[in-house]
Amino acid sequence: MPLGRLSFSVAACLWLLFAPAALQADGEHIMVGTTGDYRPVTWLNTETGTFEGTDIDLIQRFARDNGLVLDFSRTSWPTLMDDLLTGKFALAVGGISRTADREAVALMSLPLEITGKVALVRCGEQESYSSLAAIDRAGVQVVENPGGTNERFARGHIRAAKLSILADNHEPFDWLKAGRADVMFTDSIEARYLEAQKTGLCAVNADQPFTRVEKVFLFHKDQAALRDRFNDWFTRQQAENSGN
Repeated sequence: MPLGRLSFSVAACLWLLFAPAALQADGEHIMVGTTGDYRPVTWLNTETGTFEGTDIDLIQRFARDNGLVLDFSRTSWPTLMDDLLTGKFALAVGGISRTADREAVALMSLPLEITGKVALVRCGEQESYSSLAAIDRAGVQVVENPGGTNERFARGHIRAAKLSILADNHEPFDWLKAGRADVMFTDSIEARYLEAQKTGLCAVNADQPFTRVEKVFLFHKDQAALRDRFNDWFTRQQAENSGN
């Protein structure tokens, strides 16, 4: 056999041996972005180095049922959309609210949960902050985490009270507990969780939130097939659960 044909045959055999496995691995692995700072839906367990939470459990169940392997990438609320749009991950999970701005540039799952913005305060002080008017007044300190819909809501409604935007999603809780701040706006799902965990922080009128918020998973624009696959799976899960 001529040397040229032999070289081609060896190369072809090597491709057949290794390329399909590589392509299969690429097809099975999905990169998922999450902030890991929003209990109970996503948080980073610093002892194990793994992400936990209800949204993490949900996407992992989807992956198991569909033969996918998930790789997680930590993001932040200020960088979430840029990280998604630049392809750092295929989808983002973890307490993400549907907004018009996000919907304009990314694909969204079906609503996973309906929640809304409420005031989070020190337990025992709920009556002092029972309305927006009671919150937005001189002498009240409102505190928020940066880059997400909590900050957007606060900036849209706070005029007379003082508003401080802190470094991350945990620092506002410390300010509330220490008496450095009076109110944080957050989703009722997080406020209820913190109250149930006996943190000393309580939700104000959690059953009557200021807004209606749909929580979703975000998908990169080129992940329509994955989004549809998740939506079909989620719909079946909902149907099965409602039948129990």
